[in-house]
Amino acid sequence: MSTILFDQEQHSEKLSDQQGLPTPHNAPLYIDVRTPQEFETVHISGARNIPLPDLHKYLDELKTLSSERSLTLVCRTQNRVNIAYEYLTNNGITNCDILEGGITNWVAQEKPVIKGQRRISLEGQVRAIAGSLIILGVVLAVTISTWFLLLPTLVGIGLLHAGLTDSCLMGMLLSKLPLNRIRNSHKP
Repeated sequence: MSTILFDQEQHSEKLSDQQGLPTPHNAPLYIDVRTPQEFETVHISGARNIPLPDLHKYLDELKTLSSERSLTLVCRTQNRVNIAYEYLTNNGITNCDILEGGITNWVAQEKPVIKGQRRISLEGQVRAIAGSLIILGVVLAVTISTWFLLLPTLVGIGLLHAGLTDSCLMGMLLSKLPLNRIRNSHKP
């Protein structure tokens, strides 16, 4: 596990050297807690992708890295990093902070990023599935039985709960799918 992060660090420094950009050792290390698809779409150069559900696997690594330089946590808008920040600080990592406004604000400020293939964000996946379930429930209720109206009702209750608590069960379930996890040959 440490090999993966340290190898990424060395690879990032080599890329910076090739691009003529220095990587000062006092610069923060960006830890991006979004899904790999979101990270692939756009990320800060040199950032490490550790999706929020995988953060616990890298705790020892992050402790070591945070003793060398500060960690700055990144997500799309700032929701997931609040959870990551609380988890890390509760586990003894105090040399970390949150990128205000997330990658969305970073891009809006026209700061440098690495862009890849456009992917659907975790939030986009939740909205697409919720919308599909609502449409399916209404169509089934109109064509088969009004009992199918329970489906859009349950989805609506779930969305209301997610909005009020800033915690989305569907998002947590989707984040556990293989397409939303780190893909590498090394097992942590």
